[in-house]
Amino acid sequence: MKYFLTLFSLGMFSATTLMGQAKVRKLPNTINHPSINVYAPYMSFDANALLFLSDNNEDNALSIYYTFKENADWKDPVVAPKNVNSKFNFLRGYALSADGKKMYFSSLKSPGVGGYDILMSEFKGNTWSEPQNFGVPINTKGNEATPSFTFDGNTLYFMRCDKMNADKAEACKIFVTKKKSTGQWEEPVELPATINTGNSQTPRIMADGETLIFSSDKFQSKGGMDLYVTKLVNGNWNTPVPLDFVNTDKDDQYVSVNALGRYLLKDAQGVKKSEILEYLIPDVIRPRGMMKLSGTVKDPTGAVIPAYVSVVDLTTKKRIFNGRPAADGSILLYLMEGSKYELTIDPEQSEFSYYSKQFDLTSDKIPQGEKVAAVLKRVEVGDELALDLVKFKNYSDELDPSCYDELKRLARVIKKSPQLKFEVQVLLTGYLEDSVQSNPDLTERVQESIQTQYDDIDSLGQLYKHDTVIVRTTYNNDRTLLQAQAIINYLVSQGIDASSLGSFGNAIAATLPENKKTVIRVAVRKK
Repeated sequence: MKYFLTLFSLGMFSATTLMGQAKVRKLPNTINHPSINVYAPYMSFDANALLFLSDNNEDNALSIYYTFKENADWKDPVVAPKNVNSKFNFLRGYALSADGKKMYFSSLKSPGVGGYDILMSEFKGNTWSEPQNFGVPINTKGNEATPSFTFDGNTLYFMRCDKMNADKAEACKIFVTKKKSTGQWEEPVELPATINTGNSQTPRIMADGETLIFSSDKFQSKGGMDLYVTKLVNGNWNTPVPLDFVNTDKDDQYVSVNALGRYLLKDAQGVKKSEILEYLIPDVIRPRGMMKLSGTVKDPTGAVIPAYVSVVDLTTKKRIFNGRPAADGSILLYLMEGSKYELTIDPEQSEFSYYSKQFDLTSDKIPQGEKVAAVLKRVEVGDELALDLVKFKNYSDELDPSCYDELKRLARVIKKSPQLKFEVQVLLTGYLEDSVQSNPDLTERVQESIQTQYDDIDSLGQLYKHDTVIVRTTYNNDRTLLQAQAIINYLVSQGIDASSLGSFGNAIAATLPENKKTVIRVAVRKK
């Protein structure tokens, strides 16, 4: 067998820009090697797993290779085992699940339903399991291949072809099927004629679930199979648009895009051998990015704790997820860019603490993923509960209604812990004051009377000391005690005994304006 070798200091990118994103980037040299051909990349939505073809064998036969990321770097690729690498496979018809732990491919391997069937193998331990046939209604007596799943694994796109061999397919149509609540698959349905024009192949559904890339030689093209994109708008697929930024006069088919939706992976001829490149997708056609949200829900000992997980889209006020952690306490979700979200994790036992966090995905740059480690425990003396989701209206001590749910969760904990006292603390870094109201943030007015003397001359021309009182007015932005009291007032309105509550406020100057922040928390005391 030949070898993959990391070439020191050759760099990761083939083309860069001084500012902004590179239009073309080359995958690192753990994958691209000057003496080895690599083709047909398929990257998992979470961007941590990659499949591709390579001639990295003594007989130069193409085989499937796989690699995973470790500490943000790709590990040396490994050839897939013989139960996956087979001469009976449709050579480039493979795919990965969102987390890269399941491989899907098409094969004539027995036992089967008909011609080429779609199979699944799972990564267990350090290798791929024996493939399982999807069976009917997905597989038929015809030929099925190139599966592509939505991020949740509940919708499958694939092609069904009249003719197929290991290298080529003809007379294909793209189908879609959804998983029933029973776990069975619905009868697959053809996509509309605007997509299926006689030989439409290799569907790739993006993580947003509404952008589909596919290939065809039945549209006006640059030559051979070309790539096209269509979007699902109000339940209908719009007219496909050619991906002219990557289409060539040769066959262009086998591509993938991770959940971030910024770059398209595709093979291209390099100086000596075929390489895998990333092409920046033009904004006008790129899919909406999806951020991977993963983590665990445990107690302080690391044991799994029963809990409820909820995600609300703060823009639409709709709950987009409601469920429980997996049996091992893990959670895995994808959030679509363009909105703000609130994650809450509530324990089954009311006297236990909860977890909440907001994610703002409205900026131009969203993270590939976020991890949470929720530790839920019985509330005890000395604990501090963060109230990061509690907000006030601008320049005021009036609670923003968006935080009412957060305070209701806090009220639930307090009600179940009558032996404890809860001190609401509001801490401001960024204190300001001025003799005039020079800033809309300076809402607090303080008047101070100062007794002083000044020299004066009486009617006889004698000098004497004259007593006077000067009233000095200053304005500041220290609303901490008022804000703490506003929180207490809301908790009392939810049935909390005021004797279980206390308040504390403090404001200090910030060394830099950008360091200004308000921290709100609850300290748990002995009653």
